[in-house]
Parts: sequence; C-alpha cells; structure tokens
Amino acid sequence: MLLPLSNLLSDVEIFIKKQLSPQFTSAEIDHFCQYLFEEFSQITKIERLLKREIYIPESEIIKYGNAVVKLKAETPIQYIVGKTNFFGLDFLVNKSVLIPRPETEELVEWIIDSAKSIDKPSILDIGTGSGCIAICLGKKMSESQVTAVDISKEAIEVARKNAKIHQVNIDFQIADALKTESLPIQKFNIIVSNPPYVRESEKKQMKENVLAYEPHLALFVDDNDPLIFYREIAKYAFNHLEENGQLFFEINEAFAEECKDLMTQIGFTEILIKNDLRGKNRMLKCSL
Repeated sequence: MLLPLSNLLSDVEIFIKKQLSPQFTSAEIDHFCQYLFEEFSQITKIERLLKREIYIPESEIIKYGNAVVKLKAETPIQYIVGKTNFFGLDFLVNKSVLIPRPETEELVEWIIDSAKSIDKPSILDIGTGSGCIAICLGKKMSESQVTAVDISKEAIEVARKNAKIHQVNIDFQIADALKTESLPIQKFNIIVSNPPYVRESEKKQMKENVLAYEPHLALFVDDNDPLIFYREIAKYAFNHLEENGQLFFEINEAFAEECKDLMTQIGFTEILIKNDLRGKNRMLKCSL
C-alpha cells in the first residue's frame, strides 16, 4: 500500500491529492480530503488550513492509505467512513443501504411542515433503508408513533442501529412493498416511501460509484412497469390511511405526471407535485 512521505498533515494531503488527481476534479479531491481529515483525525477545515504541521498517528495514516485505494476503486466515501450526514444527523451506512440524498431531506421537511396540525401522528415508512426518513421524523415529531419496513434484513439491522444511536423508538419490520399483505394492518396518519424508481435503461446515465456499490434492490425497476411500487403502495395506502391521511413519495422526475394520474385513478385527491431545490419534480403528496 502506498503511504504519505511523513505523518504531517501537509504530506498526508499532498499524498491524497497526488493519488486521486488523475481520476477526480480538484473540487472533488478537496471534498474527500476534508471528509477524511474530519472523520479519521477530527481535524477541522480551519485547522487543516492553519496547522499544516499537525502530526497524524500511524494508526490513522493506515486509514488514509486504505481510503485512497478504495476511492480509486470508485467506492463512495460514505461507505469508506461508514456514515453520512442527513438532516443534521449522522447515519451509519454500508452496502446494504442507499446513501441518503439531499432531495430526500427536502421530502422530510415537507412531511414535517404538512403534519404540524396532526396530534401524535402515526407514521409508516415503506422501504426505510438506513432508517433516515423514519428516524428524522421520529426525532423532529416527538409525539409521533413511527413504523418502518424494508424487504432487506440487512437494511433493517442498519436502521435499528441508527435508531438506537439517535434514541428514537421505532417499530421496525421486515416486509415486501409488492406483497402488501406483509405490510402492517393498522391505519396511519402519514405513509411515506422513497421506493426504487430508476429504470434499468437509465443505468448508463449513472456514475460507477453508484452502480458498483449501492444496492440495486433499492434503486432499479423494470422499464416495462416503472410505477409498480407506486401503484402497490398507493393501493395499500388508500386502505390504510386515517381520515385526512397523507401519502408522500419521492419520485422519478420523468414520471411525475404519470404518478399524479395514477394517484387520481386509485382515488386520492389534492395531489401535489413539488420541485426539489434544483427545480426537478421529485416529491409527491396526496390526501384521501
């Protein structure tokens, strides 16, 4: 394994930049440097800029060497350090769960704003993955009762660890969104899902670090039926939402209108499509 010339912060940074420069932009490399310094050595951005002679212990130097090897192999940096930040909270992540995206933070914010008038809301998160949506809702809506399901046993294990870290009481269950008889039988005020919505044909547009490492089970759907999860979850929600209940989805921008039409066909009213901060149709909300 290649290692820095010395244990000084300045040499470690030179090493990282030299190793990664053929593959990544300077902005990406700078992001990687700061991410690794903070996670491995608790070095802040100010310290990195002003205290170039900081000595980094040998045990941490090995971590930097390993990280560089993995970054060159296109491993997402969140998987390398084993966690990521979402909605101001740190979440454990590994290859069993998707890395939470910023647009999903916007979905969580929309749910919180929409639920202000609901007293002690009962919430169901379908396809919870790392548990980021369920945990943030449980954390920000302290009187809520949250249930979260996923088809993956490994994902549920990660979500349970995250809930324990953040001291949020959530009922985690293993269930298949396409076999709705496996989903909870009770009714909820809010049902939310960020289901698989990337078509197989869209793989060629995706970065290698996503294709090679993130779970395809949570990402992709068949081109012949790209709305399958929306249809089955919406049909379930229609029968398992309380009066004035709300259903939220993260959606594929290419199918925003089709999703809206589908919700209308199933019987939902007050259907809203919301843009993310980049102006893309990425969220949908509907009510009974």
